[in-house]
Amino acid sequence: RVPSVRSSLLPTMSGNYATPPPQSAAQETTLGQSNGFVDGSYPCGSLFGIPLRVHRLFVAYIVIVSVLGFILGGVEGDLEYGFMLFLINGPILFGTVLIHELGHCYATYRVGGTVEGILLWPLGGLAFIGHSGEAKEDLFVAVAGPLTHIPQMIVWVILLAASADGDATLTFSGAFFADLCRHAIVINLSLFLFNLLCPAYPLDGGRILVSCMLLCGVPVGTTANITVAVSAVFGLLIVCLGAVYLNFLTIFVGAWVCNQAWELYQIVRQGRLDLHPIFHKYANDARYSGSAGSAGNHGSISSALGGRV
Repeated sequence: RVPSVRSSLLPTMSGNYATPPPQSAAQETTLGQSNGFVDGSYPCGSLFGIPLRVHRLFVAYIVIVSVLGFILGGVEGDLEYGFMLFLINGPILFGTVLIHELGHCYATYRVGGTVEGILLWPLGGLAFIGHSGEAKEDLFVAVAGPLTHIPQMIVWVILLAASADGDATLTFSGAFFADLCRHAIVINLSLFLFNLLCPAYPLDGGRILVSCMLLCGVPVGTTANITVAVSAVFGLLIVCLGAVYLNFLTIFVGAWVCNQAWELYQIVRQGRLDLHPIFHKYANDARYSGSAGSAGNHGSISSALGGRV
């Protein structure tokens, strides 16, 4: 019998993307240059012309979880448990997060932007992208990643139904491949909901929140302050959730969100939103300042999600 993977071992990785602050063309950060995200990562080819890199800590995470699985499986007399953990935290997780980031890249190309590469690291994926669009384009790019989990779930449901005589429920049966499909469905559903419903920057949900507020006419300064408060609250909640379930990756995600909220808070206090990756192009734009007559000149939520599918 193949036991279900414990909740504390389920990945809570998030898809997001890095947009460097404004700099001169000669100083633009690229995926291959040394910076806080790519240090310790290694190239692993390209996909659709997009360079891919994998962080060594991501590899270490897969190895550690797999070894622990084999050890626990050996103690319980079920070595398939270790192999299941390897497949879930290795190829399946790798592929799921990669497709998520490709969704961001595809959307970036659709709005006329550029893609420098994708990095997979222990807390999820980072797509190094940039575009000259505004809030509606930002919203389109942010939503594109989470939406990739819908077709992925459909594929896994079809495989599950085909392998389990039409039983597409999420009740683990002990059949190896059927349970593997169920775990893949749970991973995709979790990432879909987490990235859409957790409005904490720099996660996709936080970027969606920022874009929606700007499209609704909320001044950029107010938007930044709300983003700080919401991100700090949700970051702490994520840390608490990780502590309850003893999930260290979840704790790190929450700590990372809190750190990003603190950095944004410092920038807001200094009045230098022009230095922040997500706010810099709005900081000095009168259309997003909240001044009279400026609302309605920068698109709408419906126009961001429609017409660019």
